[in-house]
Amino acid sequence: MESKLPFEKELQDIFLQKFPAFPDNVKEGLVKYGPYVMLFFAILGLLGLLTAFGIGGMALGMVGTPYGTGFIFYVAIISGIITSVMYLMAFSPLKARKRAGWNLLYYALLIGLVASLLQFNVFGFIVGGLIGFWVLFQIREKYA
Repeated sequence: MESKLPFEKELQDIFLQKFPAFPDNVKEGLVKYGPYVMLFFAILGLLGLLTAFGIGGMALGMVGTPYGTGFIFYVAIISGIITSVMYLMAFSPLKARKRAGWNLLYYALLIGLVASLLQFNVFGFIVGGLIGFWVLFQIREKYA
């Protein structure tokens, strides 16, 4: 399979050869139940973003200004919206075990990592990247 995603070839070599492989039953469980878990958290994330804008509080009669309206706040909001929408878009293809769903997860992870760097969250960048790519490359073979 020809790699067309940015950094995929380089990351594949690292995460498939240097990291331990998951047992097949774990891979199958992630592929079978993962899209539903991801859908739940994507919806939860979008509700959280509404709260960050103060919309949830207005519905309850509370009015206030969002905390942290600086650059880092906007990076978090924009990346949160983009990745949550990508997760929602990936649900159907992932359920059908199509490679397009895996590709959306890959791009969402890349966007999240760039956002972590822009927010100076080096720990989140390193840990999120290691765990995220490890899991993604372990289940990639399950998507046609």
